[in-house]
Amino acid sequence: MRDRRIQAGILLGLVAAAAFTVEFGRRPPPAPEHRLPDHGPVLSDCDGAIEQIVIQYVAGAAGIVATAYREFLDQLPKGVAVFVVCPGEDDFDDFRARVGTPACRLIPVFTGHAMTSWARDRWLALGPAGAGGPSLLLAPREESAGDIWPARKGDGRIAGDLAAALGPGVRAHRSDLAFDGGDFVADTDSVFVTPRVGERSVGAEIASAEELRCALAASLRRDVILLSDAPPHHAGMFMMLAGGRTALVGDPSLAPGLLAGVPASCLPENPDFSDETQRRFDAVANQCAANGYRVVRVPVVPGGDGRTYLTCLNVIIDRRAGRRVVYMPVYRGAEALNAAGAAAWRGLGYEVRPVDCTDTFRHFGSLRCLVNVLRRGPATAARSDVDFAAVP
Repeated sequence: MRDRRIQAGILLGLVAAAAFTVEFGRRPPPAPEHRLPDHGPVLSDCDGAIEQIVIQYVAGAAGIVATAYREFLDQLPKGVAVFVVCPGEDDFDDFRARVGTPACRLIPVFTGHAMTSWARDRWLALGPAGAGGPSLLLAPREESAGDIWPARKGDGRIAGDLAAALGPGVRAHRSDLAFDGGDFVADTDSVFVTPRVGERSVGAEIASAEELRCALAASLRRDVILLSDAPPHHAGMFMMLAGGRTALVGDPSLAPGLLAGVPASCLPENPDFSDETQRRFDAVANQCAANGYRVVRVPVVPGGDGRTYLTCLNVIIDRRAGRRVVYMPVYRGAEALNAAGAAAWRGLGYEVRPVDCTDTFRHFGSLRCLVNVLRRGPATAARSDVDFAAVP
């Protein structure tokens, strides 16, 4: 009798284990524990009034970035605080000489080490956990080419430099994942993520794409959409979210008719209008639509190197006092392309403020690549709660 009871217990245990295995197999894998400090969701690219931004400046890169910085800062509202991260005082003095005296407040942050002028990729800004709390800068596990490029290695320290300089209002944390900040675009619902994040992360700390999605959703606190196929380089080169579940997506097929008379010197080397490149842009548009987004196609000229783009999507968006403003990159000599991009944004109710990025695009970036938004407030107003007197 006792043996029968033991056998029955074993049988019931096996049945229960099998049922648990089947049920557990239906669930997504648990997100890894990254032990982030308390924080809110990643900042939206298209919601809220810009309060604080970060740019990086090295005097040796003036020929690449100075025009874009000057035109962008000249149009920013007075209440925006701009933290200018520089290796030292000489770089900041050179910056001030080139940009003049815009209405926005320029606050230097000195690092004392080598760095580049590309601010977007250094970290993702996660909002405060509650009112008055600190922002969290989530830095990637590593900087690409940091082991052979001293300036890029220095870029890996920028999040910590900002946290040290700005005091209790900003904290920094290093992720277990490999990414660039430019690999993400977000609104208040979703975060779209380029395939490159999976290529760099899956197989290292992360076992699968689904585990990566869960890990990112846990960290960013928004729905995460991993793009299954996309053009190479950062997301802002080929798409941008505009609010109201609307996505603007590049379309190379719309560009050739806008390039008549444009000198070759004003275009990416070897513009790529191949079927394969078009297919990748279309794949992004299709995935956006499949996830419930209205898609607006915008002409774009991709270069054959996969890194150089004439794009009007690499933008900075500000929404305040009932106004939608987009700071949109434009390119000298490509006026018809600029006009088509501006028309797409105006059609969505945006005031377009152009920023000349002609000197920047040839170096594989544009406006959004140079600017990282640190804090946004309600769309009705802007404020700044940093103690400027405490900033070195």
